[in-house]
Amino acid sequence: MVSILGPDVLCWRTEFFPKYPGNEGTDWHQVDTFGGADGIPHIKWPNGSDFGGAMTAWIAFTDAGEDMSCMQFMPGTQHTMYFDESKGMHYDPKKANHHEINGVLRGFFGYDWRELQKDPNWQPDESQAVTIPCHAGQFLIFPTTLMHASTPHAGKTKEMRLAVASRYFPTSVELYGNMRESNIVHELGGSYSLDNYGAVLVSGRNEYTHNRIRTHTTKGKAFVNCNPR
Repeated sequence: MVSILGPDVLCWRTEFFPKYPGNEGTDWHQVDTFGGADGIPHIKWPNGSDFGGAMTAWIAFTDAGEDMSCMQFMPGTQHTMYFDESKGMHYDPKKANHHEINGVLRGFFGYDWRELQKDPNWQPDESQAVTIPCHAGQFLIFPTTLMHASTPHAGKTKEMRLAVASRYFPTSVELYGNMRESNIVHELGGSYSLDNYGAVLVSGRNEYTHNRIRTHTTKGKAFVNCNPR
């Protein structure tokens, strides 16, 4: 991550992504502000930056073969955003595992990423997709603005597929600046408080005061250096 983002790097958040036998593949999508669910940007890059989104380390905890929800990418798409996250999406758990797109069962955990398309008639060119199976313990690093998806879990085995995605930024990126008053994030069909949130400095130094930084743990209690504003 340092070779991509520079010497001063934060880990912003981590997310587990399980896929059970018969589950749909994940929609083709790009992520810039991480505000797609509620239309409110969760991150902000410094003015004048030509970068956006996060760098993700996608780590396979189990084997992820082509018929078991491995990752897919559209090379070169990180240079053009096909989605407008400010639109927000509508959550409906009944949508899950019900829609085929170009003959492939796809969705996004109760959301439909196509609601965010800038051009409602645009369709991703599946012929350009690169499919990357992984064994347990292998990982992929990619910018979230690179269009990505996953294949369905075909159910040929009773085993689940499990992966964890860790998100990284340089320390100059502002996290959850739009949630300071409410201190609540709404996404993925639920909401959660930022009371105990703190990013983790994983490399270098943090010379900024705009983020909460988790500094250390003593007797099970986390201490966080909060934004003084």
